[in-house]
Amino acid sequence: DGITLHLINHPSHKLTHGDAYNLNTLVIGLMVGVNALLGFPWLVAATVRSLAHLHALADKDKNGKIESVYETRLTNLFVHSLILCSIFVLPWLKLIPVPVLYGVFLYMGVSSLNSNQFYGRLQMFFMQPSRFPDTPYTKHTDTNTMRLYTGIQLFFFLLLYVVKSIKMIAIAFPVVIAICIPVRLYILPKFMTHNELVLLDGDDDEIKKYIRLHQLDEDEDENGV
Repeated sequence: DGITLHLINHPSHKLTHGDAYNLNTLVIGLMVGVNALLGFPWLVAATVRSLAHLHALADKDKNGKIESVYETRLTNLFVHSLILCSIFVLPWLKLIPVPVLYGVFLYMGVSSLNSNQFYGRLQMFFMQPSRFPDTPYTKHTDTNTMRLYTGIQLFFFLLLYVVKSIKMIAIAFPVVIAICIPVRLYILPKFMTHNELVLLDGDDDEIKKYIRLHQLDEDEDENGV
């Protein structure tokens, strides 16, 4: 749930309602306890569905970047009301083939990939540099550095998938995620500069600040200052 909250509230999504991570964690913890006592299912993260919902309410530019999001509680109310109503039509829902349901989830996941920077950089492994999209990290970062960073991300992604798939060690899934933090803070800076890391995984505000300073330095060089 915490991962889903951080993904949804990423600065690139330009949400304005603010966040309340501690309050959300408290409410979820209380509800898990109550549900356990009553024999109800626990709350689980709905990352793919949440991202699909956000993108459905977003206005995007021609490059697929979010410009604004129509923030409303009504869509969530309607969605969960329909989920509640589904209890009364279970005999008919059982008639839906399971592959159809998997197809819906697959579509929701794939439709969210185009806005994912990691997925975009994976595609660049199979592109000529001249075909790279016009982004700050392709313009101001060395190609080998960008591919090294993407390769490290891919390694941890595959490691997470392997750990999750092996039942005997699946409980270590959060540990692998936690290892990513010291890797980013202490190991990657030994191979990449601060500016390269900002361009590859920084917030939009940090990237815009770097571009302004870089443009200012170029203007001073051209003017002979």
